[in-house]
Amino acid sequence: MTRKLGWILLAAALAVPSSASAQAQGGASGATAVVSSEDQARAQQHFQRAKELYSAGSYRDAITELESARILDPRAKELVFNLGIVHEKLAKFDEAIGFFQKYLEMEGLTSAERAKAESIIKRIEGAKREVPEPNGTVTPPPPGPGEGLTGPVTNERPVEPEHGRVDVWTIAAGSVAVVGLGVGAVFGINALATRPSSDFVTGRDGSYAQLVKDTDDAAAAAVVADVGLGIGLVAAVATAILYFGRTKDAPAKAGTRVVPSAAPAASGAGATLMAVGTF
Repeated sequence: MTRKLGWILLAAALAVPSSASAQAQGGASGATAVVSSEDQARAQQHFQRAKELYSAGSYRDAITELESARILDPRAKELVFNLGIVHEKLAKFDEAIGFFQKYLEMEGLTSAERAKAESIIKRIEGAKREVPEPNGTVTPPPPGPGEGLTGPVTNERPVEPEHGRVDVWTIAAGSVAVVGLGVGAVFGINALATRPSSDFVTGRDGSYAQLVKDTDDAAAAAVVADVGLGIGLVAAVATAILYFGRTKDAPAKAGTRVVPSAAPAASGAGATLMAVGTF
């Protein structure tokens, strides 16, 4: 009887740890359980709200919605990617890099997705060097091979614009000036050539009718010459104003430094929030 009772107590002792092990395994499997459809639907609502806030420029509120969606669906890697995008918009570069590094640690990434995240991290690290320091200077990038150390960027001398624009208006005004002056000169010469001399004598130099005709022709030519010269002179002045009074449309010169903004816009999928693939 005593031996039988001992075997029963031994079996009960062995059963206790087995039961505890089973419960531990059950808890572990529950931690990796598939997200329920209800949680996914609620996460989708938070994500849609985040997209609306992002489009409106409310980046901090968009972060709050994305974090709420991530609590409901922690395996959605696109939510982590989007959190990096929005933090970059707020110029929180360290936080943005942290989210993209966390994104690279998640499962199921394709080689293209991994390359894109690594490229964004490299871009943000470069942008950090361009952010003005508290004293107003800019941290320059590391010097290249053979280059000496460079100091912070100071005020640069503005480039003086070049004058002398040639466009359709300048050409049109110049053409009118040339035509007007040309017509004035031709008709002026014609007026002088056809005008009767002051010592014209009727009968000796021609008839009276011829004198009247030559006088009228010379007067008409003189009027046309005056009008042509007047138009030509006005057009010449307009041409000079249009050419010398405006700057030349020249392309930007090489070497002009463009300082990027504190939060550069993300390219590709970074321009707008990515769709969450697990939804």
